[in-house]
Amino acid sequence: MGLFRPVDDILMALLFLLIFSRGLGLLFRRVNISPVVGEVLGGILLSPLVLGILTDFSDIQTFAEFAVIVVMLHAGLFTDFSAFRQQRWSSILIGALGVAVTFALIFAASFLVLSFTLETSLFLGAIISNSAIEVSSTVLRHTRFKRLRTLVVGASFVDDIMAVFVLGVVLTFVRTTPGILIPVIGNVEGIALTLLSLTFTSLQVGLFLVITFFILTKVSHKVLDRIVPRGFEVLLSFGFFLAFGLGIISKWVGLHEVIGVYIAGLFLSSWSQVPDPMMKRGVAFMKFKRFFTRMTESLFSPIFFGVVGIMLGSALVTKGGGSVPYIILGSLALFLLAIAGKSIGCGLGARLKGTVPSGAMLIGVAMWGRGALELILIKTGLREGFISPEEFSMVVLMTMLTVLVTPLAYRLTVKWKEDQLEDAGL
Repeated sequence: MGLFRPVDDILMALLFLLIFSRGLGLLFRRVNISPVVGEVLGGILLSPLVLGILTDFSDIQTFAEFAVIVVMLHAGLFTDFSAFRQQRWSSILIGALGVAVTFALIFAASFLVLSFTLETSLFLGAIISNSAIEVSSTVLRHTRFKRLRTLVVGASFVDDIMAVFVLGVVLTFVRTTPGILIPVIGNVEGIALTLLSLTFTSLQVGLFLVITFFILTKVSHKVLDRIVPRGFEVLLSFGFFLAFGLGIISKWVGLHEVIGVYIAGLFLSSWSQVPDPMMKRGVAFMKFKRFFTRMTESLFSPIFFGVVGIMLGSALVTKGGGSVPYIILGSLALFLLAIAGKSIGCGLGARLKGTVPSGAMLIGVAMWGRGALELILIKTGLREGFISPEEFSMVVLMTMLTVLVTPLAYRLTVKWKEDQLEDAGL
């Protein structure tokens, strides 16, 4: 179906990925849209769906897998602990309700209405319940509502931690109890076994996160303090050592390795915000983050998200035109459920903490966006058989739609409720 002859050389494939994905990513950034959208579109253009330049991406999968580690570590580095501390309890309530309501809506609709399997429904609920901090930060970059920005960024932090927990529970559950993952309505014994397994899995994942955050954090902070005087290169090496180490530990306890890598980024981010009279931590971390951001945005992000675009284009061609309407309708259904979950859950949390209705609505809208984490995890789900190519395509399209719609919806909401928002104390 493609217009050109396929490329089978690895270096040529990487070159085309950088030209198309990176180029479109930069173009989208210029118009204040997440570059992830452009990078995925670059991959779609290269896929059999359009140009057909890259039809077999198995040779570049190794590069894409390493790119996942770099992108997830980068995501953890940009988690804002200070914003969370400023509005701690409000952020916890808003973030927690946003995750819970979204997970419930996606799971119920997937399992009961769309007739997806229990594994697929749990997996989709877990990954779609997360809001993308990079999308929310972009939307609120120039907002005049400073308290709203603090609430949303803090809620996104809670959102990330909860999403990691929920995803960890789901992944461990579906990997270790395949015999239980059948419809158990009306089967009391099956329900009891499922609940028992889910409870045990939750305790296992919770224990891992508690040990990681409250014990390993202190150890890593002390090591980082000793490393700083030895130079930037040593700090960079330790950052990768931490990412690989926690990734391996995550895999040992039944989680996905990207969760451990993300937590490593959180460690580095939290360390940078520990009070330091000499400001050595802050200076070293800013240098580290600046270098890591340039490396991620210029090379690893375009490669990974470009491969996601190629996979999407290939899936659409392989499944034929008959499934395209089904994928589009499924994407729209997931999109509506995803934004409804955040609007209801986050909006309710904001109202319970005394935010006026117009402010609660705006907070819900600002939390609509999904991004890099969803695309990383959905690729994992496809590889491990939790989802089909059609479901993979639905989530990719849903994610891109939220990235495009969220900034526009935020601006329209501000314009619509402008008078009320001015008096809301945001």
